[in-house]
Amino acid sequence: MDNALQIIDTLLKYVSITFLIYCCLNSLYKFYFIKSYTISDFRISLITLIFIFLKLSASTLSIYNGGLLGLNYNNIIAFIVMFIGFYLHNKITEPRKKFFRLFIFYLIGLYMMI
Repeated sequence: MDNALQIIDTLLKYVSITFLIYCCLNSLYKFYFIKSYTISDFRISLITLIFIFLKLSASTLSIYNGGLLGLNYNNIIAFIVMFIGFYLHNKITEPRKKFFRLFIFYLIGLYMMI
């Protein structure tokens, strides 16, 4: 059970980092070229946040399972930073500011995840 949980945790880490890189590059591209904010941009940022939460949950489960992986506090802080960025970008109506907020907060989260 512990080995399977470690494999899931590692897999979720790589998937989360991949989604974070894609979301950061997408936000930077659309910010730079002044593109409109679409529903697919919202979905990408939300799915990224969901995978980060699943990664945090898997690392928390490894503590209760007795694994040596433990809870990484960088993951908690990264999730909180990205959640704040997601919350703040929902409050803004101008697309350029939305992409800037997503890029900055998700880039900070990516830096903390790596």
